[in-house]
Amino acid sequence: MQSCRWCGAQVSEKDGVCPRCGARLRRESISCPRCKREIRAGLAVCPHCGEELGRKRIPWKIIGSLAVVVLAAIVIYAVSTIVPLPVDVPFVAGPPSPTPTEVILPPTATATETARPPTATRTATATFTPVITATATLTATATAPPSESPAPTETLTATLAATPGVKYAAPQLIEPEDETGWAPDDPLKFSYGALIELKWEPVGALAEDEWYAVGLSYTDRNGELGLWGAWTKDTVWRVGDDLYDQLGGDRTVNWSITVVSDPVGAGQGVPISPTSETWMFRWG
Repeated sequence: MQSCRWCGAQVSEKDGVCPRCGARLRRESISCPRCKREIRAGLAVCPHCGEELGRKRIPWKIIGSLAVVVLAAIVIYAVSTIVPLPVDVPFVAGPPSPTPTEVILPPTATATETARPPTATRTATATFTPVITATATLTATATAPPSESPAPTETLTATLAATPGVKYAAPQLIEPEDETGWAPDDPLKFSYGALIELKWEPVGALAEDEWYAVGLSYTDRNGELGLWGAWTKDTVWRVGDDLYDQLGGDRTVNWSITVVSDPVGAGQGVPISPTSETWMFRWG
């Protein structure tokens, strides 16, 4: 007999699901090669550090062998060009070459250059064009008919300047459909075992150190706030089944997307876009 890790009930080793809380008991797991944390087997991206688990790596043994070969070639070349040969090679003189006969030619006339007055040198003057940063203000005033009271004046201000640190616009979410305004008694769209893929519009071609950061929040079984997230280069991310076992009574998950940069590879993402809208889906 063993204990369920979620509710503590005694279960059999043959049970695949806890009879009390319904949590799955057997799960294949592996260790992330980057952060060394335990994750579910079969994931394409580590949910903790964003490591791409399917990426092929060059074995260090092959790299080491190539380095040894290159180093040996360099040593052989240096020895053959710098170290003198142990045997002196005798010098063999060739047949004498004929001595050329110098022919003296008569002197030629030299042209005399007539001095000219110096020409004036034009100095170029650089012209700088000022850069004007404009702020456009649009004011719209609605005039009511005489029989009605006047409407308030609405002022819209648009500043034509880039926000510091922002490289991309906020990602636009596609699916699953936002269920924020749905009634609690509406039929559930997703149940246990359902395939849930979060999709959004691309913001452009990401650089090598730029990622989409997927952020999820929910209420766990203890009524506390739970957070989940991952980094990906794609515009589609599948929600893992591990999250299902952690959801509380309302079974709702909020999600959003932000573009982040990690130039030093420390796993600390710096936002380079506004965060998208926050959508919600229910997973009953």
